[in-house]
Amino acid sequence: MSYDNNGQNNYNSYSSGNPYAQPEQEGYELSNPYAAGAGSSGTSNGQDDMISFFAEVDDIKKNLVQYDDNVERIESLHKRSLDDISGEEANHNQVTALMDETRALALSLRDKIKSLESRSQRDNTKKVQAENVKHQFTNSIRKYQAVEANFRQKYKERAERQYKVVFPEATEEEVQQAISESDNNQIFAEAVMNSNRRGQAEAALSEVQTRHRDIQQISRTMNELAELFEDMQQLVAEQEPIVATIENKAQEAQQDIEGGVAQTNKAVKSARAMRKKKWWCLLILVIIAVILIAVLVPTLRK
Repeated sequence: MSYDNNGQNNYNSYSSGNPYAQPEQEGYELSNPYAAGAGSSGTSNGQDDMISFFAEVDDIKKNLVQYDDNVERIESLHKRSLDDISGEEANHNQVTALMDETRALALSLRDKIKSLESRSQRDNTKKVQAENVKHQFTNSIRKYQAVEANFRQKYKERAERQYKVVFPEATEEEVQQAISESDNNQIFAEAVMNSNRRGQAEAALSEVQTRHRDIQQISRTMNELAELFEDMQQLVAEQEPIVATIENKAQEAQQDIEGGVAQTNKAVKSARAMRKKKWWCLLILVIIAVILIAVLVPTLRK
């Protein structure tokens, strides 16, 4: 897709036509060919859910590998663009197409990770897996941001040097204005007409225009990445109260268990003490019986 002049493309508006998008609740449910009858449906459903969950995790991990690979290819194309101005147009088309593909993939990853988060709240094993892929995706976004920021600066420096070829006396303010304004064709045309080295001026200013386009494209991408990063951070913020509630309930359950164990131990000790008292009572009764027999038997014989 192409970028408009106002830079209104963003991750949310790109959702339609996303080749990586998948219908909700589809594509991950795996049938169990070994499923037993209705009597074991509860266990079977639990196993199927876990299988489905880890299948989704594996799919996300594959997408993350593809995302990182795309970022490396974008970085390589940026380097080529700086090294070979003659093939700039073809290179620009390639990097634009790859950026669009990476944007669509990022949308898909964001939605899949959100889905994974919603399925992992009551299971610590699932929660760990969801946190891992979310952390990996956040790191991948940061890496992409670093690549784009680096080449935006390099394109800017190249444009500044080329502009000063034509206007060696230009002030820093004039240079920044020329390479930052979107409607600078008139400025460049006048510069070419007034230059003593027209051919060199045309080539230099053509590259300035090209770098200006590259800078604008990268700026839009960085805005989109910032929005995506914010989405992921918001997801973390939304999940924190839920996670805290689960942890509190787990702690309460642990306290209840510990309290139950203490009560059980107390009951066991009480039962042992009671049994001990019963044995002492029985022993006393036996002793009394022996004494009575010892006293009464001689008396009865008389």
